[in-house]
Amino acid sequence: MKERTLLSIKLISTHILLLPLILAIGVLTPPVSIYLDILVQTLLIIILTTGYWEFFGLKFRTYYSILIEVLIVILIIYRVHAPTYASTGWIGFVLYLLLQGYLIFNLFNICLVIFKKEKVSFEISFPLRGGKFLITDGGNSKVSRLMNYHYHSKAHKTKGTNLSMKFATDIVRLDPPLKSFLPTSNSDYSIFENQVYSPLSGEVFKVVNDIEDNTPYSGNYPYNTGNNIVIRNGDLYLLIGHLRKGSIIKKVGDKLNQGERIAAAGNSGFSERPHIHMQMMRSETNDYWSGEGVSITYRHINLYKNRIISDNR
Repeated sequence: MKERTLLSIKLISTHILLLPLILAIGVLTPPVSIYLDILVQTLLIIILTTGYWEFFGLKFRTYYSILIEVLIVILIIYRVHAPTYASTGWIGFVLYLLLQGYLIFNLFNICLVIFKKEKVSFEISFPLRGGKFLITDGGNSKVSRLMNYHYHSKAHKTKGTNLSMKFATDIVRLDPPLKSFLPTSNSDYSIFENQVYSPLSGEVFKVVNDIEDNTPYSGNYPYNTGNNIVIRNGDLYLLIGHLRKGSIIKKVGDKLNQGERIAAAGNSGFSERPHIHMQMMRSETNDYWSGEGVSITYRHINLYKNRIISDNR
């Protein structure tokens, strides 16, 4: 089955169908209905916080959450006037507690990713301008895979790069919104060809500029960050990847000031749709991939998943 089809099934089943299905099960099995209502409320918070809403749009996310809340209220009102049903028994209650405890644990970790100040962090300027942007994966991925997949990714673990990607960040643009669901043309993504600016001052350490841009959701992507630029600042290395072929205008050894234009967003390397990938690493040697990821903040707030950043420049 094609990658685009599989992703469509996954997104629709988890972001749209899952919660109504659980509520429907609660209607059909009255003894466990109240437990399922509480689970749905917890799951709704998790899905709103960690879902990939770039594909459905933020307006849809708002309408969807309102709809689910209305359904929960209607079901609660219905049960107040419904006959009393037999209890689920202690086994059902224990299973509920275990599942609810697992969800609460994940919510706690999500809050840590959003609000916890890391011991070591680096403040950057945002690398994109003139629009509304969404962090699609970001924050401490070791703490929560739901907020940021990079550290726990099987591919990254196999290659031994996951520690350096602990705070890796992926960014897309929201305006104008996608005209169709999972479009297969790079030009349909509003971030494609957007100018990218240096988030910090430093020296250009490495440049890759000759990798072809992928067709979205075509599969078989090369395992690399595509066209990328690495900026060194002391023992810190900031990598910006998945840039458009031939768009990097700087060369190794160039001195960069924060905010200088450096390239354009693309879809090269290990990338299924246009976006930019950004990560900072600390390393005592030039082998930054063996270094450890460093937290990056913007306006002294973590770059956590589903954070929206607007820039009017």
